[in-house]
Amino acid sequence: MFFPDILINSPLFGIALTIVAYSFSEFLISRFEINGLPPLIPSTLMCMAVLLLHPNITYDQYFNGAVFIHFLLGPATIALALPLIENIKTLKENLSIIVSGIIVATLAGVTSIYVCSKIFGASPDVLLSLIPKSVTTPIAMEISAAIGGIPALTVACVIFTGMLGASINHKVLALFGIKNDIAIGLAIGASSHGLGTSACANKSPLQLAIAGVSIALTGISTSIIAPLLLPILEKIMP
Repeated sequence: MFFPDILINSPLFGIALTIVAYSFSEFLISRFEINGLPPLIPSTLMCMAVLLLHPNITYDQYFNGAVFIHFLLGPATIALALPLIENIKTLKENLSIIVSGIIVATLAGVTSIYVCSKIFGASPDVLLSLIPKSVTTPIAMEISAAIGGIPALTVACVIFTGMLGASINHKVLALFGIKNDIAIGLAIGASSHGLGTSACANKSPLQLAIAGVSIALTGISTSIIAPLLLPILEKIMP
């Protein structure tokens, strides 16, 4: 695979590679009718393959152009407020359910990660890095650093969790017969943050609104509950 130096060093390279990879992923998904797979996943793998396999391309060269797309993550996140506003009445009516669901999800998430890490012999650093895996990246990094984890490892876990959730969340929930939009949005937002929530966009505006709220509340609840719950878990399962 060959790219001329003038292209590699241009900001257009990162933008073009990202857009081409995403467009090609959409084509493949449409062509082979892989409806459960978000284009984000194969396009990410394509970009990573180019960076890893091409000896003359560095991440900094790619990000020199991709930074413009990265900037749009902020406005895209804020845009989640639109379906929230449109469904504000439903959110108010189900506020107690949403809050209690977030607390249960956080307790279950932290506890399950701790138990699984102990069973499989993960080191303390890895265990603590995995704890905030279901929280959106900026908050997850801060939580990881605060409890003694490795923020860089946490970011990788967060991305993998989101990509996995975007691929299988709806299928798993359908397998268990869960059809309520509030329950689905709550589960997806609490388990796989923004990447998982993106899969709700073409399903239901209510799912998207609930998942958006769930992302924010999960970040808050994890930052409060994790430091309090870990010492208890350490005494129960040292």
